[in-house]
Amino acid sequence: MATEAQVIEALQVTMSAAYTQGLSGSKPQWQMIATRVPSSGAANYYGWIKDLPGIKEWVGDRQLATLGKHGYSIENKTFESSISISRDEVDDDQIGQYSVIAKNYGEQVAIFPDTLAYPLLAEGFTTLCYDGQNYFDTDHPLDTTPATTFSNVIGDPATDTGEPWFLIDDTKVLKPIVYQDRKPFVFKNMNPTEEYTWFNNKYAAGVDGRCNVGFSFPQLAIGSKDTLNEANYEAAKKLLGKMKKADGTPIGTRATKIVVGPDNEAAARKLIGMMLKNGGDSNIYYQDVDIVVSTFIAK
Repeated sequence: MATEAQVIEALQVTMSAAYTQGLSGSKPQWQMIATRVPSSGAANYYGWIKDLPGIKEWVGDRQLATLGKHGYSIENKTFESSISISRDEVDDDQIGQYSVIAKNYGEQVAIFPDTLAYPLLAEGFTTLCYDGQNYFDTDHPLDTTPATTFSNVIGDPATDTGEPWFLIDDTKVLKPIVYQDRKPFVFKNMNPTEEYTWFNNKYAAGVDGRCNVGFSFPQLAIGSKDTLNEANYEAAKKLLGKMKKADGTPIGTRATKIVVGPDNEAAARKLIGMMLKNGGDSNIYYQDVDIVVSTFIAK
């Protein structure tokens, strides 16, 4: 009969392998809309986020741009999930179920950024970004003379009731969402010598990490709760293509991805994925952009 130490060692190996299997077998999608930004403190400050200078002819002295000092920051949060295992179950070799739990932890860690990034995008109609406006809004300010504004919404989110959909440009240095990674998730396996085990007659295992998400440039995404149809898609594409920097000069944005939830998947595939429409007419928007479907945008 195996000793407790041998059972624990076998259980640790089995759970670690199952966790890795779950981690590597998952297919997260957060990278489709978010850029990973490493963090080394309690928060990252993004005061520069509206003022990245452009390139122009060098005439006379260098024109040194002063980066903005906005108060926009993303504070890191700690997330965890853990379980306890009775020592009696280990003693009785009742351990087969825990490899399944460990594999599930791997799957959950892999897609956890999805559970933060996509809901934040969907909440962008009521969540502020760096300029004090909702990320999706009709009057983001520009520092032009005279002062001007820009919109990154189609329809009226205050009254439209459909599941949100988004047209984004994912080719820039930053994507619409920032995934701020402070401490990558780590699977902590059981340790029979820990104080917790001694006092509670249980082993503990679980995962924890530190991260958070926030918005980058609102010029990189168009949001809508209106009907996803050809007219609205065309309007969103034009709007995204005309985005400008804070000084009013063009950014060069272009539509590369349409992001939808389950309710709009069929409309997106009909609009983008079909070569022909109306019984035989050519679809000018066939494969115009990539389609991203996320269940975390569900209405």
